[in-house]
Amino acid sequence: MSAPYSGYANGKLLITCEYLVMYGALSLAVPLTVGQSIRVGRGAEPGILHWEAGDPSGTWFTARIKLPDLEIIASSDEKAAAWLTALLKATRTLNRSFLSDADGIQVITTLDFDRYWGLGSSSTLIALIARMANVDAFSLHRAVSDGSGYDVACALHDKPVLFRLNNGIPDIRQVSFTPSFTDQLYLIYLGRKQDSSREVYEFRKKKASGFQKETDEVTSLSDKIVRCNNFEEFSTLIDRHEQIMSSVLGQVTIKEQLFQDFQGSIKSLGAWGGDFIMAATASGYEYVKRYFAAKGLEVVFPFRSLVKSTDLTPGK
Repeated sequence: MSAPYSGYANGKLLITCEYLVMYGALSLAVPLTVGQSIRVGRGAEPGILHWEAGDPSGTWFTARIKLPDLEIIASSDEKAAAWLTALLKATRTLNRSFLSDADGIQVITTLDFDRYWGLGSSSTLIALIARMANVDAFSLHRAVSDGSGYDVACALHDKPVLFRLNNGIPDIRQVSFTPSFTDQLYLIYLGRKQDSSREVYEFRKKKASGFQKETDEVTSLSDKIVRCNNFEEFSTLIDRHEQIMSSVLGQVTIKEQLFQDFQGSIKSLGAWGGDFIMAATASGYEYVKRYFAAKGLEVVFPFRSLVKSTDLTPGK
């Protein structure tokens, strides 16, 4: 691996087909205006990889890793260190020369967003390491994750994508998603980060092959949502999507559970019950801010401020 090196990868949100994307449903996923950067330089200590990870709150993780063995010497978080070394070792199986010498290396990664928000801290790192090692990002993802890989697609693309798995192989098509009602869409953090790996494991136990009808319907909804340019129709489509996933998961929708009096539609994004939701309302930003603040939820983004490649022309 050559140093110095620097790179950047986009964060992500899954707009449609949560869970069922793993079984071939066509999903709409969007890259974000926030992500993760990496800087690699020569370290002062031969035979040691110094790793430092930060987010807006500051440095949250440090580790010293022995080279070329990729064994942990010391870390501030054992679980994070174990995942990191598993990722680095998986990378080496794809590129035998990766971190194979004993020169000292220093790596600094920085998230633009709070690591608890579920916007792609793992997927952006997978994409960054894959680029750095010149290996296929999806092969690396499959080596360390049970997820679909839509998040890696967002890390690597600067436009929204329609993503599906065909026999386990990602099929990715960049699309335009710039509806005329973008100003009526908002993203709200629920403050309850989900363990995506655990959620995937639990869902797989449901034998999702029995949900072919639902998979076909949410696939159709994804296609309609991408092309939709009418706010009322869009709200109807996401309401229907929520109903389908409620039936699949055996859970009430997030609006029914927590936000019954909200003036508009609400859709879960990604793992149900945590991370972000999308709200669609004609009542305006101040209403949205006040409503969710009264529920103790202070992290609210206008959709266009967080999602890449939406039309930024005022009033559009």
